[in-house]
Amino acid sequence: MQLFLISRQIRLQLLKKPRPHLSAKISSQLLPTLHRSCHLCQPAFLCCQKWLCKRLRRSTVVLDHQYATAQPSTSASCSALLMQQAKSRGVSRVISSIAVLSVSDSTHIVCLRFVRNTRSSAVGLQVVLDNGLRVFLLEDHEVPLVKATLLMRGGARASPPDKVGLATISAGVQRAGGTRQHPGSALDEALELRAASIEGGASGEAIGMGFECLTEDLEEVVGLFNEVIQEPAVQQDKVAFYKAQVLNLIVHRNDNAAIIPGRELRKLVYGRDSVFARSPSAAQIAAVTAEDVADFLHAWERPDGAVFGMAGDFDSKQAITLLNQSLGKWRPHESQPAAPPAIPTTPLPSQDSSGRLFLVDRSGQSQASIAVGEVGINLLDPDSFALDVLDDIMNGFGGRLFDEIRSKEGLAYSVSGGWNTTPADHVGLFVAGGETAKPVEFLAALQRVLQDIRKEAPSQKVLDTAKAQTLNSFVFNFASTNTQLQRILIYSLLGLPQDYLFQYKTGIEQVTSEDVRDAALRHLHPEQQIVVVAADRDSFEETLQQRFGKVESLSIDS
Repeated sequence: MQLFLISRQIRLQLLKKPRPHLSAKISSQLLPTLHRSCHLCQPAFLCCQKWLCKRLRRSTVVLDHQYATAQPSTSASCSALLMQQAKSRGVSRVISSIAVLSVSDSTHIVCLRFVRNTRSSAVGLQVVLDNGLRVFLLEDHEVPLVKATLLMRGGARASPPDKVGLATISAGVQRAGGTRQHPGSALDEALELRAASIEGGASGEAIGMGFECLTEDLEEVVGLFNEVIQEPAVQQDKVAFYKAQVLNLIVHRNDNAAIIPGRELRKLVYGRDSVFARSPSAAQIAAVTAEDVADFLHAWERPDGAVFGMAGDFDSKQAITLLNQSLGKWRPHESQPAAPPAIPTTPLPSQDSSGRLFLVDRSGQSQASIAVGEVGINLLDPDSFALDVLDDIMNGFGGRLFDEIRSKEGLAYSVSGGWNTTPADHVGLFVAGGETAKPVEFLAALQRVLQDIRKEAPSQKVLDTAKAQTLNSFVFNFASTNTQLQRILIYSLLGLPQDYLFQYKTGIEQVTSEDVRDAALRHLHPEQQIVVVAADRDSFEETLQQRFGKVESLSIDS
């Protein structure tokens, strides 16, 4: 019994996260107990070996784990032994040590994280159901859990102009209202009995619904999830609840002055009524009805405009059969056209605000919040790789903006700038800014740094350091099967090639110093950028006028 309890303690500790601190937890909490029963140390860990191997191995993804037990004189020798074993199995490089568990002076368990030589795709199975629903399945038998996500084109961009915010309310009501068979709390109770969950929400591009459950409950939870998608119960009380939540956000959206300049900058670039920048009004939200929610779901949720992914402990053949019997029977609403509608977009207006400075009055505020920006690029722009490298050159500890504006001149605690890349159907923005008590000096320093970036190509050392930041983090794109699944679904929904991530890695590797400078010349124009400052007018308007000329007042939605 004592042996079993020690083994169970070890397992519970290994399940805790973050794993990089695992050895400290084991040493401080378990080793005193183990050393008091020295004769139990080795047997206790030996009985965990099989479980450890199953727990830490990830055979279906590029990021992998492995373990070994050995009896060399030091844990370092044990690490070397494991590394040798890993390389003999096709491992290209050991990334880091997760844990070195010193059981006694002669026994160690080492867990390493490594990358295989293969560049195998994480897609286990890809099929299209008869109704047009694209399905991606990733088997991972590490733990008896299953996670799934359904993405449907639409999202916030699909909200009608007179009811901005309808997508957010609709997604919430669809889940909270339950289904015709399990209305309201009945759905919650059915999920709680199985320790499962179904959640939903809306982003700018899509409505997302997903579930998580134990493998043994997969069939029942898929049935409940199918009801939520095909038979949502749009209840008036749930509509009122989510309307109240959105209205509360509207009331408090200007409480944090730091978010105002960026929000208003988007409206100045894209247009106040653009689907990429608009904000809901209280009157619009108050006008939303249960019928509006039902009509929105009918208009945008359809299988041939959606992608579904599932990752976890299941058999793919059985899963396909299950999905054919549930989501496979999903059909577009009778009011929908034959083909999925195009997601709404708004043409980019002429940039009449370029080079202008706008001031949002924040009476009594001691600091100024600043955002400067201009039209940027989309995801498929050929300069995206060079500009991503330039992002790393500008930002973070050792970055140009940080070193010049914070470290040398002490004008701001934090400062940042970079390109917000977007899907291929519209361009993103370049935005830079920060918070400062000296907005005139801050803006002057920011413009100077950006001009210098345009004039001079980065040194090879600076370039290599910036590229290494991106390339060294590449492995974390494969940290789990669920991470890979989300990427697969997003690429599929946006029409990107599934190997885009590897194209991106290759693109970063090929960037030169001249590429960075040339891209900056094409996309960085400090003198033409729009400036939005949120600050106390009485404290800062006069000094801003003296340095930059005309300062225009900018009113914001209350």
